[in-house]
Amino acid sequence: MKLLTILLFSLCVLGMARGQDEAIVLSPFTVSSDKASTKPPVVLKRRADFLLLEISLVNDTREEEKRRDEVYATLKGMVTGVPKNSKIELFTEEFTLTSSHYQIPISDVAEKRDTSRVTLYAKVPLTDSDDVGTLSETLRMFVRSIRVEGRTEIFAGDLGLSIRNPEKYRYEVIQAIAADIKKLREAFGDSFEITVKGLDGRLKWQRSSVSEVELFLPFSYEVFPVKANKVMPVEK
Repeated sequence: MKLLTILLFSLCVLGMARGQDEAIVLSPFTVSSDKASTKPPVVLKRRADFLLLEISLVNDTREEEKRRDEVYATLKGMVTGVPKNSKIELFTEEFTLTSSHYQIPISDVAEKRDTSRVTLYAKVPLTDSDDVGTLSETLRMFVRSIRVEGRTEIFAGDLGLSIRNPEKYRYEVIQAIAADIKKLREAFGDSFEITVKGLDGRLKWQRSSVSEVELFLPFSYEVFPVKANKVMPVEK
């Protein structure tokens, strides 16, 4: 299974899961510098692999069995209704939907009686030459074309980005950190030593623009003066 990371365009908190070797991240994004202190000084920017759209199906048919049947009939219609030349793919946090595998878990809506909901995503590849606005309209047009069954309603949610196997960028991030530390050592000279912490942590990522994500390690470093062949910690 391909490693995939999802970063929703809206302001939301970190979340995760998608199979044993696949992660999903809902990442905050803001043009403000208020949260700059939470991100290390060295980050790696990469264009996302996919543009995606969150989709919710809601059904309030009173009979539970009929409600379930209507939701699954709509889901089956969504899968079979994907235009063959559109490259649209439907998936959940657990698996990719196919014509024989579309019965995803249905959840009850706590605030509404006899109402159920399912959430899934539609995605399309995002290349360097693609226009995000055009692709987003393609996804929304697909949602509008879906034929619902019974009392099922369909809602288009947030647009998002995804990137395949972000951990493959780990050593590019580490190389960028090493280059930054090298410049610091040159600036401080031989009278100081610099130690780096946090390189053994998990790679993190978040959206940085309409089509890019930032990847980084939550590292930190300390500067120590060197005296008489000994490294002495700097008093804070």
